Amino acid sequence: ANNPERFDEISHLVIDEVHERSIDSDILCLLCRRLLASNPTIRIVLMSATLASSMYAEYFGVETPPIKVGGRRFPIEEFFMEDIISSFNLPAKDKKSAIYLRDQSDKSRCKGAPSNTHMTHLYQMAVRVAATVGRPGTSVLIFVAGMNDIVSIMDLVEKLYLPDATYTCFPIHSDVPFEEQMAAFDKPDKDEVKIIIGTNAAESSITLPDVDHVICLGLQKQITYNQASHRQLLC
Repeated sequence: ANNPERFDEISHLVIDEVHERSIDSDILCLLCRRLLASNPTIRIVLMSATLASSMYAEYFGVETPPIKVGGRRFPIEEFFMEDIISSFNLPAKDKKSAIYLRDQSDKSRCKGAPSNTHMTHLYQMAVRVAATVGRPGTSVLIFVAGMNDIVSIMDLVEKLYLPDATYTCFPIHSDVPFEEQMAAFDKPDKDEVKIIIGTNAAESSITLPDVDHVICLGLQKQITYNQASHRQLLC
């Protein structure tokens, strides 16, 4: 900020995962825009898998279309709670739980944090779906909001028993030792179903092999700015 001349010998400045908005990243984009005004030869490269390109193009005054690299290697099919109720051959208890989750989601419309009862049903449904779609020799990835969710689902998976399959949990979280997280990359045994449970850190930062199914709870924790306290909060 104070010494833009230090970039005179630099041709490109790359900012990755720019979609993960924060005060720091927004200020960084502001400084980059100022840098472009004083250094017309430098190239700013913004990278992201889920970039809102039109917004950044307007901010930086870029008229050319963004560069898109690669694409999906496999066709993706999405299933929502309504599909699980109608298409999955769930036991009566699990089907009732799925209907409860659908109705509660329709009522709340994400206006507040889900209740403990809602989360209990959500954990049980995630494990039931993972057991239904998981096949020996493959992996199922479950996206959750935080460490408490990981522990709750792991407890349910440890009680899970189905013939001809072994279910093993692998948590991905900053609080988990690095060596334990690396085990999620190992190839599963022929009779093993790997259930990998992680937060959105596993959404764009890493690539997990052998994952055929992804289950998303539809929840996340994110950093927000509290104008009253002038602080960032994780909520």
